[in-house]
Amino acid sequence: MMTEWLEARGLDPELASKFGIDEVGGEIVVPYVVGNDTVNRKYRRLNDKRHRQDKGGVKAFWNFNVLTDATLEDQPLIITEGEWDALAAIQAGYVRVVSVPDGAPSSELGDADTAKYSYLDHARAALRDVKEIILAVDGDEAGQRLLNDLGLRLGKARCKWVKYPKGCKDLNDALRLYGEKGVTETINRAQYVHVEGVYRMSELPPYPARNGVSTGMPWLDPHYRIRMGDFAVVTGIPGYGKTTFVNDLCCRLVKAHGWTIGWASFEQHPQADHRRALRHWYLGVPSTNPDEIAKADAWIDRHFSFIVPSDDDLASLDWVLEAAATSVIRHGAKVVVVDPWNELDHVRDTRMSQTEYVGMAIKELKRFARKFDVHLIVVAHPVKLAGGEEPSLYSISDSAHWANKADIGLVIHKDAPNEVIAKISVKKSRYHDQIGRPGTVYAKYSADSRRFEGVPNEFINTRRSA
Repeated sequence: MMTEWLEARGLDPELASKFGIDEVGGEIVVPYVVGNDTVNRKYRRLNDKRHRQDKGGVKAFWNFNVLTDATLEDQPLIITEGEWDALAAIQAGYVRVVSVPDGAPSSELGDADTAKYSYLDHARAALRDVKEIILAVDGDEAGQRLLNDLGLRLGKARCKWVKYPKGCKDLNDALRLYGEKGVTETINRAQYVHVEGVYRMSELPPYPARNGVSTGMPWLDPHYRIRMGDFAVVTGIPGYGKTTFVNDLCCRLVKAHGWTIGWASFEQHPQADHRRALRHWYLGVPSTNPDEIAKADAWIDRHFSFIVPSDDDLASLDWVLEAAATSVIRHGAKVVVVDPWNELDHVRDTRMSQTEYVGMAIKELKRFARKFDVHLIVVAHPVKLAGGEEPSLYSISDSAHWANKADIGLVIHKDAPNEVIAKISVKKSRYHDQIGRPGTVYAKYSADSRRFEGVPNEFINTRRSA
């Protein structure tokens, strides 16, 4: 009766007999052999689909010994969901084939530690150096769960999956309906399991052009152009003009490109400091004229969005990024400013060093800039320096990551707090052809207009020699 049952499935009874498969008392008995020992047996009733295994049997792959056969190391390993699918592959000429002992899980188990996959632990040493694994599991929902679980445990990088011919859900169906050729073609068409983040060039979507645009400061453009997706850091001694510079920069971007700015500013009060400074910039002079002030306020409302924590808010990095995302989505912000970094509530795991925290934070900031396609500017104070010494990007508090990981790094410096000439140094710039080359320019600040205007280096040299 077993012979007829196998033949109805397209399987060769003689091949089954070579693997010790036999019929006993109306059941097909499938031995599980490891080395020279039978460590388990699976029983299947011929007149229905009920299965059982030896009580206390070892959870192991069926046909385990091919895993330890050194002569087969150059062949891919095929793993099937059942012994009959494994026999179908062997019948079609594949030798390095095993089957899982008890089919697919009732639910996807992910990386949970479970006895369901103890047969993988049993074969861990034998599986370690296998370079290519074809997961020929069933083409149904249960098989998809098994595919995902096996791929996770075996490593997706080396795993392939198969797509079955029309009307088939497994290799035994392919053999029964299309013969050995159907099995061969199915296995030969196996494709690698998709791993997020790994592509051939032809598989990647078109990359949008990200050429930088003018800052609205022509004298600065050769060194710094604004490009979406970039992360910029600005530093300088407190009170030496870095916030004033960023204010002027953002206003010029509004004027040049019509953008909206999202501003998380923790040292400027929106209704007082920001409004006064922005009105002054827009009008060019201080004004008490109600009509002019109304125009300035309308301009501020159109182009600026303010991120302001309440007294109950913990202005952590996560809070700021969520608020900044809202500014981008709801108000269309193209530039987001965090000023200054040092005033955030920095919540970090006690097991994480300050340097590790800053590295993680910068990674999140850069990810935000790319994800939302904005230009993100962080203003960060340096450590306290003696005698007004000019800081560098490496002077920023807490970590050298600011210098190493930023796309653009600027230092704003003056010879003295009340000096009107500012030295603006672009110390770091990636992709010089798109966002400018590092270099230094000088600009004169006008308190009347709240603008910086570039001055020639020759003027600075003459001034210094006078």
